[in-house]
Amino acid sequence: MDEAFFKRLLDSMADGVYFVDAQRRITFWNKAAERISGYTAQEVLGKSCADNLLRHVDESGRELCVEGCPVAAVIRDGRMRKAQVYMHHKLGHRVPVVVRATALPYDAGRILGAVEIFHAAFEKVDILQEIQKLRKEVLTDPLTGVGNRRYAEIRL
Repeated sequence: MDEAFFKRLLDSMADGVYFVDAQRRITFWNKAAERISGYTAQEVLGKSCADNLLRHVDESGRELCVEGCPVAAVIRDGRMRKAQVYMHHKLGHRVPVVVRATALPYDAGRILGAVEIFHAAFEKVDILQEIQKLRKEVLTDPLTGVGNRRYAEIRL
């Protein structure tokens, strides 16, 4: 099987997949990664994930590309990592994703790079939307849509 077959195989996946070399430069970016992130392969290939392009942040708002990058840790020690993070979409909004990073071994314990597989965690988006809906219901009059007393107290 040739390289084109494997590219088609990875492009057919529903999960985003990208490869980075040992310097964390992106060398492959599949179609699902384009769909989930909004960035085309041409926009990311050759760039470093350390350039904070996708700007992964955790639940506390810590920027993982600056501190705590799962891909960097995998390249360093070869152990798989999994995390729930928020990815910066090209259009500016955050997308909750589950990422898994795995080392690509070369030979004699050397690591060639890493692969990260990610998918959007839409159940988290649904929960956040439900919270926003409930917050609006609690703070506004259902008939007029105007902020109620609780809303005024918060604003003051």
